[in-house]
Amino acid sequence: MDLYPWLVLVHVTGVLLFFIAHGASAFVGLRLRTERDPARVQAMLELSRWSLGPPAGIALLVGLVAGIAAGFAGGWWGHLWIWLALATFLAVGGLMTPMGALKLGEMRSAFGIPSQPPFGFTKKADAPIADPAQLQRLLDAWNPWPITILGIGGFTVILALMMLKPL
Repeated sequence: MDLYPWLVLVHVTGVLLFFIAHGASAFVGLRLRTERDPARVQAMLELSRWSLGPPAGIALLVGLVAGIAAGFAGGWWGHLWIWLALATFLAVGGLMTPMGALKLGEMRSAFGIPSQPPFGFTKKADAPIADPAQLQRLLDAWNPWPITILGIGGFTVILALMMLKPL
């Protein structure tokens, strides 16, 4: 029995489930640019935090491990495309953390929402900022477009490398 197609299926399923979970946070990021009602902002930040919990992390890990295993089963590690796809994945993830997660974490902390480090363990929040002007400054400084372009662009590059296998 050839395991390669099954590994690809598990890989694609894991990545798809991660994107479904991550999507709520992505749309919250876009909406925060225009929302100024503190109660609505707090609710959206809580939804974003919840959507990136353990299920999203597990789905990402399953997708990554299955993708690496599929690379071995398909004999792809001698080709440049798989290395470029993996490097793109790591670069995008490494850039999205300071561009998105840390800034949204600062906003969550300002609202008294506990942060959620990887694997779902809850970190106690700092005391909420009482100054509404500070909350508005955080919201005004938020620009979701660079991270959105990075995420969509990185995904498109990885998808093209995996489907076209040009190198």
